[in-house]
Amino acid sequence: MPDELIQRGAPAQDTPLSRSNYTAELLGRAAAEQRISAEKLGEIRTGLHQAAAARAAAYSKGRSTTVTRKQAEAFYDSVFCQLDTVLLELHSDAKAEEALRSGSLPELLDAGMLMTLQRYEAAKDSFRKAYKLTAPVQTSFFHALLKDFEQFCTKYDARFRAADTKVSYSYPLLSGETITEPGVLGVYRYYTALQLEGELLQCFRKEDIRALMQRYAEKFLTTPDMIAENIAELVLRHWLVRALCGESGCELTVTQDMLQTLRAEYAALAPEQLSAAMLAVLPQLNTGNPQLNGYLAGAIPALALTMHQRMQKDRLAGWMAPILSEAL
Repeated sequence: MPDELIQRGAPAQDTPLSRSNYTAELLGRAAAEQRISAEKLGEIRTGLHQAAAARAAAYSKGRSTTVTRKQAEAFYDSVFCQLDTVLLELHSDAKAEEALRSGSLPELLDAGMLMTLQRYEAAKDSFRKAYKLTAPVQTSFFHALLKDFEQFCTKYDARFRAADTKVSYSYPLLSGETITEPGVLGVYRYYTALQLEGELLQCFRKEDIRALMQRYAEKFLTTPDMIAENIAELVLRHWLVRALCGESGCELTVTQDMLQTLRAEYAALAPEQLSAAMLAVLPQLNTGNPQLNGYLAGAIPALALTMHQRMQKDRLAGWMAPILSEAL
């Protein structure tokens, strides 16, 4: 089983490693390029087998190590999830590979389990904060996350089925960011992102957000609670339009005149230039939260690309909820 996973995990040369199958791909690449000795690779294979066998014995309470193939795969997935958790947090392929090459597999697994439990508790705390922060402007799609959260809290099994978190990531994140990390690490990233988005919404008046949601919902013949988009993104892109047009403060009302000004001044820019302009006005939000600032900065390039494409196709208005200038 370890050989199958490692061989299956070998990526093509110069292909970025997948965060959803990180350790297997890292080992596969290192083995293919002989960056880990055959002796060490054999030691890792043996260690993976022993770790999975220990889970099988614990699962059957010592009565047997014989399990179904499906159960065995779940145990191996759990082992790899633990390794992925600790190695991905090194934020460096070179450091992760060195940890496998020179480190002790049992120690890495212990560190991975400890980090898994820490991220599990942190993820739950982040979701609770996110839910409280977004409560005044929640949609039914966000509210639906409660079911997954309950399953995550009550049925997640970090030891025997670490890959099955019970969380589906059904509510979109800002700029369509996707979660690729496996197990609890992915849930931690997701719930942390939701908390940061909730903190972004605190920069604006609830009444202004609700009014924006109402205008946007009416435009698409629905109700505010049925808006399927990410509300933090909806708010941010309206604020960005105003900021790019030279408006200050945390108002969210965008007019048709503003959209015309935006097209006149920015439609000819390349996406990278538009992104730079957005990043230049972002500090005006004054969030006071470096982590939130970093999260928003990371989302700006994707927002800029979408805005650029919409301006090129004259579809910017369909992305916004503008009002007539004379209505102000």
